[in-house]
Amino acid sequence: MRATLGVIAETRAWSHDGGLYVSASFGRIVDELAKRFERLVLTLPVACSPPERAGDYRLRADNVEIVPQPFYGSSLAAMGKPGGILRAYWNVCRRADFIFVRGMLPFSGLFYLIARISGRRPCHWIVGDPIGLLRSHRRAGRLKDMASLAYAYLDRICTRVGNRLAGGSFICNGAELGEVYRSPRTHVTVSTTITEDDFFFREDTCQGPVVRILFVGFIRPEKGVEYLLEAVAKLKTRRAWELVLVGSYELHPSYGQKLEALARESGIADRVRWVGHVPGGPALYEYMRSADMLVLPTLSEGTPRVLVEARANSLPIIATRVGGIPTSVSDGVDGILVPSKDSGALAEAIDRVIQDEALRRALIRNGLETVRRFTVDRFVDLVSSCLAPT
Repeated sequence: MRATLGVIAETRAWSHDGGLYVSASFGRIVDELAKRFERLVLTLPVACSPPERAGDYRLRADNVEIVPQPFYGSSLAAMGKPGGILRAYWNVCRRADFIFVRGMLPFSGLFYLIARISGRRPCHWIVGDPIGLLRSHRRAGRLKDMASLAYAYLDRICTRVGNRLAGGSFICNGAELGEVYRSPRTHVTVSTTITEDDFFFREDTCQGPVVRILFVGFIRPEKGVEYLLEAVAKLKTRRAWELVLVGSYELHPSYGQKLEALARESGIADRVRWVGHVPGGPALYEYMRSADMLVLPTLSEGTPRVLVEARANSLPIIATRVGGIPTSVSDGVDGILVPSKDSGALAEAIDRVIQDEALRRALIRNGLETVRRFTVDRFVDLVSSCLAPT
């Protein structure tokens, strides 16, 4: 398309050695969008330094222009930098023909005012539910949690009202968020960054001497990892098993220590392998291809990419019935869903997958069929259709 796309995000980026580094989950989508437009103008908080672990992807498109925002690590930190952030919004809205927004934005109400003045109709991708996340567990003390919840509600109101006034559209990860942001131009999806080249085919798992149960994600309280540890300690199977935890708890050391203590107290410490951070893509897929099932005991989610990636790698999956997960997974068809914070139900589901060969094979077969609808090309097609003039 001979037009300019403006992309606005709160995702952090690092400028280093002539390149821009972002998370793979965002960078791959930017690169795919850049193929559809003559030029792409991208604004997000940028640090001029080597990338941190979150910046595991270097943008490849050569038609991307960066409008840097002041670097911030949280919504609270962004509140002290209104001038630079709002100037970036204005510059992108002024220079782009179409606007695509990812996630929560600092000063969302003022962004939509700028979009309205500029005559732009943003397509806003709602990635997750911060309100559901904040209500899922105690995070930083009562007062700070209440302040964060108030901020999240204010942002939701500003985004819904602003988008309507600007004549924009929403793309929501999961039906639950689609209901929250319901409008005549709301689209529900399951976002992902997989391609056809990422698929790995096998008919069955649990064939080796040890059953490998895999968890992938940041190890933090909202992921509910303690319920997974409690669940594997309750397994009835006589098969040897190993729990492989892929993800870092560097940002939540006390939570990680609590989990390690729980594993010791439950007598399963020698069966739990702590891998730490693994970059997305081929390195992560190797863990999936050597595992027998993936379990996600999360307390709050949009539509987790890991559930799509696991099924694309022929893994049976077990997840909690929260957020947008039921939009991504059909219980008993291409995965098993259980209530959150229920280690007993989680244990029963794991035992069932280990014991029932017909079920495993069906979950793998149906999972592969399901996620063919969730490739990055399909997601970018949806974004492009929402950006097209009506």
